[in-house]
Amino acid sequence: MAGYKARLQKDVDEWIAAGLVPAQNRQAILDRVSDGRRIDASAALAVIGALLLGAAAVAFVAANWGAIPRLPRFGLIVGLFLAVAGGAAWAARAQRPLLTNTLLAVAALIYAAAIGLTGQIFDIAGDPQTALRSAGLAAALLALAGRSSGAGVVALALLGFGEFAGRFDGGSSRWLIFAAPVGMALAWLWNSKPLAHAASLALIVGLLAVISLYERWGSSSLLAAAAVLAGLAALARQSSDRRTAVIHLLWFAWGALAFYGVAGFDEFKGGYLIAHRAAWLLISGGVIALGMHDRQGMVTAAGVVSMIAAVCAILFDLGLGLMTAAGLFAACALIALVAGGLTRRRGKA
Repeated sequence: MAGYKARLQKDVDEWIAAGLVPAQNRQAILDRVSDGRRIDASAALAVIGALLLGAAAVAFVAANWGAIPRLPRFGLIVGLFLAVAGGAAWAARAQRPLLTNTLLAVAALIYAAAIGLTGQIFDIAGDPQTALRSAGLAAALLALAGRSSGAGVVALALLGFGEFAGRFDGGSSRWLIFAAPVGMALAWLWNSKPLAHAASLALIVGLLAVISLYERWGSSSLLAAAAVLAGLAALARQSSDRRTAVIHLLWFAWGALAFYGVAGFDEFKGGYLIAHRAAWLLISGGVIALGMHDRQGMVTAAGVVSMIAAVCAILFDLGLGLMTAAGLFAACALIALVAGGLTRRRGKA
């Protein structure tokens, strides 16, 4: 919001100079836009310090020193969790949202470590996947209880690790594909950019985990995942006035192009292969045009990277050597640089 107000101030000055807005309305217009809350360097360092302090405490307890008996070690880790959770409750009551968010994230990490340390202390054999998922659910409850995006990010991370901690077989259930939409909804409600990033990435990883269950589908599952992400990107674009929606758009555009590109290296042959490569080029060009139209640099970058990958795939299909491909790309890069320089010079003139 602070960046928007700075741009608005510049625009209002230009409108006043052009006679479009009366000068006496300038301050009234700017007062309608509130200054966005900005996290300074000291607050950022405090958050990092709190996270590192929690990690240091867990590492201290995790060190299986013979000087610390089992029960005191267990009591120490439980007491640490209760202390951090109590501190988060105090911070929430004192209306300090940044401190509350940070402490709840640290509490979620301590709880996850406590599950593993309890098994280590009392020699209890357990399933790593179950432990990670249990810790993820606990972190999700902390996130909901304290409206903490930090704890939500930890929950998605723990559930994501849990997806790949167990056996990849048809009987395994995939949790992340269901948890990611919940994270996206919470990111929308709380207007949380970190949670939006985590939920978007979690959905892509969740789709990958689901695809692993149905390997017999081959390219069909990859194309279906690409279509799902493309549809979600289109929906996010309709709400691009919110920053969280823009974050979803960026991640889903990259994910859709990646899934589509990988699908072309599995089963396609003959005419299907040619159709895939041609569609790949067209889709990449469309994404580039979309990114330039919406002034979304990361979407444009996704289209450029996808087009480069498509050209590389075509060169590979044609059987060209690496030196030939390198020369071709060098020539294209030189042409692009010269054209860009001429365009910039003409624009300045």
